[in-house]
Amino acid sequence: MTHESPITFRDWLRGAAKSKTVYWNVLLAILGGLELMGGHMTALWGQEVAAAILLVGSVANLALRAITTTPIPHK
Repeated sequence: MTHESPITFRDWLRGAAKSKTVYWNVLLAILGGLELMGGHMTALWGQEVAAAILLVGSVANLALRAITTTPIPHK
């Protein structure tokens, strides 16, 4: 029987700092927030390109999640 120490918030933060998926999701959240606040992406690139960027971002998120093997606190 193994005795594992409990996972702490510090473990989660340390693991999150090493996670490509976390960084990608932060970027998508920033882009989505900018779009919600003032349509910045739509104004820069047009509605179709802005929608395509967010669609590709979502697919990339699924790909990153599919290759993830280690839980965040264990990185």
